[in-house]
Amino acid sequence: MHVFSKEVTNRLLKLSYINSNKYGTRVQHYVKSDGDISYFITYKDLEARLKRYKIGDKSQGITETYCFQKRNEVVAKLRLGEALPIKHRKKHIFSFADAFSHYIEWAKVNKKTWKHNDLSVFERHLKDNIGELELVSLKSKDFEELKQQKLTEGYSPKTVQHILGTARHIINYAIKNEYVKNYTNPIANGSVRMPKVDNAKLGFLSKGQADVLLETLKQRKEPMVYRLTVLLLHTGARFSEVASLTWNDVNFNNRLIFFKATKDGNPRHIYASDAVMDILYELRQEAKTKLVIPSSNGKQIEQMPKQFQEIVDELIPDNKEAGKYRITTHSLRHTHASWLALSGAGILQIKDQLGHKKIDMTMRYAHLIPDERHSKTKEVFG
Repeated sequence: MHVFSKEVTNRLLKLSYINSNKYGTRVQHYVKSDGDISYFITYKDLEARLKRYKIGDKSQGITETYCFQKRNEVVAKLRLGEALPIKHRKKHIFSFADAFSHYIEWAKVNKKTWKHNDLSVFERHLKDNIGELELVSLKSKDFEELKQQKLTEGYSPKTVQHILGTARHIINYAIKNEYVKNYTNPIANGSVRMPKVDNAKLGFLSKGQADVLLETLKQRKEPMVYRLTVLLLHTGARFSEVASLTWNDVNFNNRLIFFKATKDGNPRHIYASDAVMDILYELRQEAKTKLVIPSSNGKQIEQMPKQFQEIVDELIPDNKEAGKYRITTHSLRHTHASWLALSGAGILQIKDQLGHKKIDMTMRYAHLIPDERHSKTKEVFG
């Protein structure tokens, strides 16, 4: 028989002892001070002695229905003369996958890119590696091993950074909402060193390549891809910034487009070129939503249509094997900045145009700015 100590008994009796109205006094529960519920069953053994066993807590997944079923199993065995001990239900661990399931419900409401970013990263990189592991058992070394595994598999440092960053967000959410307690995020505060991303040299389009690309998009009747390409190339904005533009952000009279502040970028106004104005006028005539360039179902576009990369890889020889020099959607932003630098724009002007928060990001274009030192040296020394 399960006997409680006097101290424990007194504590339980102070904690709202309740008989189950649904299943009778044979299933009992106690509301604990932290709000959790402890479930017990009572029955008589073969010697008619009263027995009481704790089945478990609600936080472990135990329910009154389960307790009632467990008690009936015990009574049935006793009637057959089988005095078997109760087998407790296996304690449910709170896994990384459990943390993700709570996090993704929040992300669906608060993040427009939850499917492309969070869900995709979990399904492709985290689920099979750490999904079933108990969250509080995960240590920094587990994520160091994950990092090395992904780098060995050929994923870029930037992608691995994104994978680890997503895992960090998921764990932070679980800690903040007290799904786990007394647990420190093993990826936070530099506990796991992020792989270095070398963005010092990045490919960008020449004027000739850009002309051919835009003409090809026109000929192949890819209006959505063409419009996005022009907007990205002529404004230097990030894809997410262009995708989230609304008509309130466009000033037709002054030919200015306003890009709001984001986590990664400063707010700024960008001058709209003739090509951009032509597209804006076309889009305004077709407008059915507040978004400047919505998807076919009227919602925000999550990523560049795949036709863009297919056409770029087709037009530029060996582009697929170009590594960090490969021309991608983001290269349109780098192309915009590189052309400004080559035209003689100052580094601070480029910083403001791109909305960089730190000038370190802009300095990658400094080597493209014509250096007047060389002409002055030649003028003085011949």
